[in-house]
Amino acid sequence: MSVQAQAPAAAPLHFNNRRDLPLHRLPFIGPVRGRTQFSFWAVPRTGGYAGGNEVGRGLARIYLKHLKQHGRPQGLGALQWIVLDMIGPAAASALTPEQSALRGQVVGFFSELDAWLEVAVCDLEGGLDAQSDKALLALVNAGLRSEECGEEGKS
Repeated sequence: MSVQAQAPAAAPLHFNNRRDLPLHRLPFIGPVRGRTQFSFWAVPRTGGYAGGNEVGRGLARIYLKHLKQHGRPQGLGALQWIVLDMIGPAAASALTPEQSALRGQVVGFFSELDAWLEVAVCDLEGGLDAQSDKALLALVNAGLRSEECGEEGKS
């Protein structure tokens, strides 16, 4: 009988309610190894494609609820920083002109979306409050624990 080594289980995400800034209390914002500043996407890359999809959907709803409750202080949202940290941190000094242009495009694009999302979550009724933060976080952590392999690219 052969025994396969299993990767260590991802630590469950949790709200960080002791942090001063409401944005920093979100479960996907926090410290990561090798960085001196918080990452805006401190989420384990576990759960396969399907689990990752559930994680992303749950955390998106948590972010939308945050926008509805706290807005964007000083008109500054976090969506652009979330996306940049999702695709991987890069030192601004090490960017090629093309990478710098793409980074600017990402920031501009998602900053604008963030502004419109803030208005939408406050003015539209779409069932955003139907699930509690606790239920959404349970969905996220279940996705992180998903053992699905393969099936990449399906949604």
